[in-house]
Amino acid sequence: MEVSYPFTGIVDQRAMKRALLINAVNPDVSGVLLRGERGTAKSTAVRALAAVLPEIAVVADCPYGCPPADPDRMCSDCQQRHAAGDDLPVERRRMRVVDLPLNASEDRVVGSIDLQRAVESGEATFEPGILADANRNVLYVDEVNLLDDHIVDVLLDAAAMGENIVEREGVSFRHPSEFVLVGTMNPEEGDLRPQLLDRFDIVVDVGASDDPGERVEIAERREAFDADPEAFRAAYADEQRALRERLRAARERLGGVEMAEDRQRDASYEALRQRAHGMRADIAVSRIARAIAALDGEDEVTESSVAEAQYFAFPHRVEGVAEMTFGEAALSTGNDGDAEEGEDDDDESEGDDSADQQGGGIPIAEGEASYTVDRTAIDPEKDRTMRSALARRTPSRVDVRSGRYVRSRIREDVDDVAIDATLRAAAPHQRQRGREGDELVIEPRDLRQKLRERTARALVVFVVDASGSVMSGRQMMETKRGLLSLIEDAYRARNRVAVVVFRGEGAFTLVEPTRNHRQARDAVSGLTVGGNTPLAHGLVEAYQLVQREQRRDQELYPLVVVLSDGQSNVEYREDGDAKEDTFRAAAMFDDDDIPSVFVDTGHKIDTTPDEIWTDRKARRMKRKRHERNREFAAAMGADYLPLIDLPRDVDLEALDWEEGTA
Repeated sequence: MEVSYPFTGIVDQRAMKRALLINAVNPDVSGVLLRGERGTAKSTAVRALAAVLPEIAVVADCPYGCPPADPDRMCSDCQQRHAAGDDLPVERRRMRVVDLPLNASEDRVVGSIDLQRAVESGEATFEPGILADANRNVLYVDEVNLLDDHIVDVLLDAAAMGENIVEREGVSFRHPSEFVLVGTMNPEEGDLRPQLLDRFDIVVDVGASDDPGERVEIAERREAFDADPEAFRAAYADEQRALRERLRAARERLGGVEMAEDRQRDASYEALRQRAHGMRADIAVSRIARAIAALDGEDEVTESSVAEAQYFAFPHRVEGVAEMTFGEAALSTGNDGDAEEGEDDDDESEGDDSADQQGGGIPIAEGEASYTVDRTAIDPEKDRTMRSALARRTPSRVDVRSGRYVRSRIREDVDDVAIDATLRAAAPHQRQRGREGDELVIEPRDLRQKLRERTARALVVFVVDASGSVMSGRQMMETKRGLLSLIEDAYRARNRVAVVVFRGEGAFTLVEPTRNHRQARDAVSGLTVGGNTPLAHGLVEAYQLVQREQRRDQELYPLVVVLSDGQSNVEYREDGDAKEDTFRAAAMFDDDDIPSVFVDTGHKIDTTPDEIWTDRKARRMKRKRHERNREFAAAMGADYLPLIDLPRDVDLEALDWEEGTA
């Protein structure tokens, strides 16, 4: 059995520990989300919480741990027994931390038919899943931002209703599922789905200590724990016991804690002033503040309790405000020994400075205006069987034991049994098979394989021309606006993005593959332009990036989007030809069947005259460029799309444009 690290032995991280304790005191607080980089004790703290959680009264023989004194929160079986006047067996158990693995199937999460009873008796009986186990406990999801969409939907439904409703495989069942949702995540791996983020009343940004003394102490404590876990835990036994008692007393006190109407009014006014989304911020502040007061031994919510509650409840619901800017003094002056100074964590990524280190240039004009991308505008021919538009997450049927069960099929080697289909296949043959009693006779030929549906993991690689040829005011701004809009579209589809930039004498990866689309937006906003046009270098850089990512994930579906006017004046090979090298590099994508799109950023947008030529010669030159770009797209096996045609619902000609403005 794994021995957990003692909660009181965690160095610093007071805001994180405080948030977990608040939720342990008041289960009505709808969850805690811990966001931070790797190695900041997020998972350690959550697993350590189990040892200090208080005891609760449960019906001893109930798989859902129903409360014996509250019929409204009981399962149907306990309610029937209670209504009949039966004496329900009661015992006290400590609350537990129940893990929800990222690779858990939907059957395992919501529950499914009991296979053994179905085979033995032919009865379709419900077998509880993780949501049943989590009832009245803590449900912990590590890397919660990486959960499959269908699992997120299940969590949202259960969290909203406080019960799990199952309608599948011949089973219609519901049971209570009230849990404290605790999630951890690394923002570098991408943001959390907004609907799920809003379900967390408390969000804490966790960072590594920048105090050398604390870092040394953390390392020494961890080394001591690894060397002798039992001895290390014994050293903190008294502190653990005291904290457990404090939590027990706070839970008992919680029901009597009052929040004055003027304090609630002030909290709601602050939520309005900060333009917090919806009503959950107001409700969260009330719940959190009462828990803080109970934890601090108060019978009434104080001003400092409200300020601290705002610290936890507001930042992720208020746009345009730096994270953790509310009630910062509350954590440093409170009565709690676990109190923390307000962190000045800024979750905004600053982008990659490598853009400016790769040679000089002028900044793309400030402003982040963007438009909605017409989802019919980009539809790579090679990938139409997998996606219907750019960056669209598309369900694909796969032979793996994850994803949503959609239907069954006959297969020789069945390793993921579709119980409902198997029972239906066996039922008509019971008389011929000499069935006796209630036992169902199932033969190997009856077995059916589950066919599951899982969202395809996609990576959209943007290859951006930042050379001097795109420096004309309108072309420069349209390129930026189009790119920002495509990044937003990828964010809505929850796909990873990467940005490759070429200019000067080479190319570089501005943004490595990430789900943190805010980082990509910031990096693009700070991008500079100027210099030669090494298009071949940009293509090779993108090709190598795709190859590397496909080696890591063989099920990855890449899409490469090149945004350029097609001009190229830097050879890739020594003594090579710039145009020939560009076409050779483009052919690699066609040879490997990598879906791609060439977005022509110059067609009908670049209106600069061609030096001193006549209008007729200028038009002829632009026509030749257009034809060359179509040839380039064909060599790449890419769909050709003029940037001006990307936003089908916007009349760009009608817009006012000035040099250097968005």
